[in-house]
Amino acid sequence: MSTQLVLGSLIDLANSQGHEINDVESLYGFSQMARIPTHLSFGKYKGEAIADLATHSDGAGYLKWLLKQDTVDPYLAEACEQALGLV
Repeated sequence: MSTQLVLGSLIDLANSQGHEINDVESLYGFSQMARIPTHLSFGKYKGEAIADLATHSDGAGYLKWLLKQDTVDPYLAEACEQALGLV
């Protein structure tokens, strides 16, 4: 896939979600935001929405446990922190 096609697709996605991409800086900001997961892709709660997990004690405990792991992906950590209201 060409770089132009990838960038065009990303800009189209951003625009369809109400974001205005008008320069490289705003495109970078959107691409960083798009890297933050909304659902878990592994483990006990695979497929569950991170925001939903934060609303009950078992799920919130799991998210807090994930944050303590040395190998947690920084984007997943950010999603957990946002869902738990830590940022």
